[in-house]
Amino acid sequence: MSFHFIITTFILQYIILIESKLDPCPISWRLPCPLPPWPSTYNMQLSTQYYFYSSEGFYDNATVAFAALHGVVGIDWANHYGLPMHREETLAQQAAIIKSVNPQTRVFVYRQSELALNIFDNGAKVMYDPSKTNWFVLLPNGTIYNDSTKVGNYRMDQFCWDHRNPDVQDYFVNSYVASAFNQSVVDGIFYDDDGGIWDERQNYPNYTEEYRKSVDAAQQVSLNRAWELGLKYKKHAWQAWLSPTIPTSDDKPAVCAEKMRTAMSMKNVPVTFPAMYNGACDHPWEECKDLKQQLAAFLIARGDYWLFFTPNTWWKEGFEADYGEPL
Repeated sequence: MSFHFIITTFILQYIILIESKLDPCPISWRLPCPLPPWPSTYNMQLSTQYYFYSSEGFYDNATVAFAALHGVVGIDWANHYGLPMHREETLAQQAAIIKSVNPQTRVFVYRQSELALNIFDNGAKVMYDPSKTNWFVLLPNGTIYNDSTKVGNYRMDQFCWDHRNPDVQDYFVNSYVASAFNQSVVDGIFYDDDGGIWDERQNYPNYTEEYRKSVDAAQQVSLNRAWELGLKYKKHAWQAWLSPTIPTSDDKPAVCAEKMRTAMSMKNVPVTFPAMYNGACDHPWEECKDLKQQLAAFLIARGDYWLFFTPNTWWKEGFEADYGEPL
């Protein structure tokens, strides 16, 4: 461990001591944040997290090897985007490939909580069933609102689930999401767009505020049910982790202390979070000045189940060190 890293850690501890007072966690959340259904660890390498995005087929060997260095990884819908269907199966296959390299890596797979996507077989199965038109957000003329997009050489249809419909909630929880619960290689779900269906959609009519709020509220009910069922299968939710604002090298001592106080106070409640930061540094370790500080801040503040969201390159220094358990 470098002398500079030790000094950085000492300075952060001193700032917290003279500037901060721990108050109850000030972070609010929309959904309950249960602890993961596996033992906690302070092994630094197993406390790392990363989310992997697009690939026309399965990830190449270098990407798989990088993924297998982490404790927790997520796989996006755009994995194997060259195939316009069967995404439930291809995501599970990719998870198995990563686990074949490192069985200790926990793999989370993608599910869209606001949209039914035709690339998922359990989505397409109901999207084009005329008897289920009322399962989706409709246009004023009674047709289904479709925010479709082009992916490669095919069209990906995107219907908005109308979670107000009890049949939609049951199907979303017990079929669409639960299709991953019986897959032993899957450790959890990345529930995309869990904050509502309107922020990322385009060209939808001027629905009333009351209507939009009611649809969003029903989505939260579905997500709660999915989380609860997933935990019975020992599958966790990526969105159960929370991220505070983390200190940077440009922060004044009082600002740094306030950020650290927020992070450290989160140990007082049954909640976890994935990162002390969400940035990435593509330069060598020596040139990533904030990375050393962020790792030091993480080691000071961390509690059980905390994860460090790594950059998109890997350094042995820091991430593979054994820091032991906190006193």
